[in-house]
Amino acid sequence: MPDCDSMRENMPLLLTESLDPARRELTHQHIETCPMCVAEWSAYKETWSILDTLPELDVPARVKQRFLAEVSPAVTPNVVPFRRRSAPRWLAQAAAAVIIAGGAFYGGHRMTPRVELTPTPATLVNVQPAPFYSIAESRVLPAASISPQIEGRPDIQNVQFTDASPSNDQIGVSFDITSHVTVTGRPTDKSMVRLLRYVLENEDKQSPSRSRAIDWVRSTYAHVGNPDPEITEALANVLRNDDNQGVRIKAADTLRSLQSTMTDGTRDALVEALKNDPNPAVRLKAVEALAKLARSGGNMDPDMVDTLRKKASQGDENVYVRVKAAEALSSIQPK
Repeated sequence: MPDCDSMRENMPLLLTESLDPARRELTHQHIETCPMCVAEWSAYKETWSILDTLPELDVPARVKQRFLAEVSPAVTPNVVPFRRRSAPRWLAQAAAAVIIAGGAFYGGHRMTPRVELTPTPATLVNVQPAPFYSIAESRVLPAASISPQIEGRPDIQNVQFTDASPSNDQIGVSFDITSHVTVTGRPTDKSMVRLLRYVLENEDKQSPSRSRAIDWVRSTYAHVGNPDPEITEALANVLRNDDNQGVRIKAADTLRSLQSTMTDGTRDALVEALKNDPNPAVRLKAVEALAKLARSGGNMDPDMVDTLRKKASQGDENVYVRVKAAEALSSIQPK
């Protein structure tokens, strides 16, 4: 989809019906789908309507002469006298807009005193460039934005040919493409964090397995100071939702190793696992993580403390889980 700047450049031409059919249709389609451009287009039309109600006035001769003398003094004597000709109403409106803009420039140029500016050395500012590549399920791209050079042999499938409007010269080719992408950056980069969170939480057609992804995340973020909380939130969702008990064990154990960014949501996921997970190994890893949280002086809400007490005294609970629950309780500092 074309950007808003180019569409707004088309709006004055759209008012005067000076656009070719293809660009006119494309501009209308963009305006209909862009709230910001809808507001801009409404302002254009309102201004156009106001100009339509203004009386047509001749430019005073002295203003015209002074303006021409200021713009080009050398050729002023040779200027052909202006003779009024009939013109369509829209042309008069456009001329009014130009005269207003020119008069504002002329008035500011004549009335504003000149100020000598002292040159200052240029400085660099930290401006983050806009991302040029986005990972998305689907997108629409104009042909002009795609390089004509196809690199390698990408797997293109499900090709469809479209021609939305036979009245213009635009066609479309839709397809699914399989390509190999490598993303590099620091573990703390937000784009990298979001990508890894998506990999952890979405297993459909994923390779390698989620278990291997958790191993890699743990080995990476265990050595990063204050890793992003989104990583632990993703692990908490895996602990809640994965059907594989081995994956849930790794998720709980990795949460234990990433205590510095444990949020209320990740703590609640560990409490839920300790209460309800059918596998004793998962419950053991969950209570070990909670015990470590208690030893480090982390936030211990009443539900967590109550769950630890019940597990420590629950006769049919795994003995190791009971012991770890008791250790966690002994680490809680009375308030």
